[in-house]
Amino acid sequence: HLGFPSNFTIYDTQDSVRLLNSIIKEMRLEKDHYKSKQVLNRISQLKNGLITVKAYYSNPDLIEADKMANRPLMGKIYQHYVDRCFKSGAMDFDDLLLRTNELLTRFPEVLAKYQNRFRYIMVDEYQDTNHSQYLIVKALADKFQNICVVGDDSQSIYAFRGANIQNILSFQRDYADVSIFKL
Repeated sequence: HLGFPSNFTIYDTQDSVRLLNSIIKEMRLEKDHYKSKQVLNRISQLKNGLITVKAYYSNPDLIEADKMANRPLMGKIYQHYVDRCFKSGAMDFDDLLLRTNELLTRFPEVLAKYQNRFRYIMVDEYQDTNHSQYLIVKALADKFQNICVVGDDSQSIYAFRGANIQNILSFQRDYADVSIFKL
């Protein structure tokens, strides 16, 4: 549905850093301003916020933030990175979430297939889910509303990776007929 081969490759961090090193070198960019691991972290933040390259270029605040961080060509690097991954039939870990959201949003028949397959959903460590993960779980659980989450709002430790504590705090709002069991 999204143009990737069914046997796509998953890039680990080293693969992604290697690709970014190549892109930064090809673009003849200053390595002090465009450190591949920092660029990868920025791309990861964007993807986990469901910000595609197109959405990035539509958001002047994001562009300005990268200019202020002495990385005015971040959008071009992001574009090259996404293009090269696609041409190689590869996704990084963040793409697995971004592309799953895209698949479930753009193709209602795919969403319906997986809603029917996963009638009961349980998520552990729910306090450490990010927005992208939240949307995937919400979409899958939407049809049958058979969802159980386990978590502790006082133990959220992955905010630096994009975890959003509001996911667990607003669970009752998202699912009206909810029961809470405190251990």
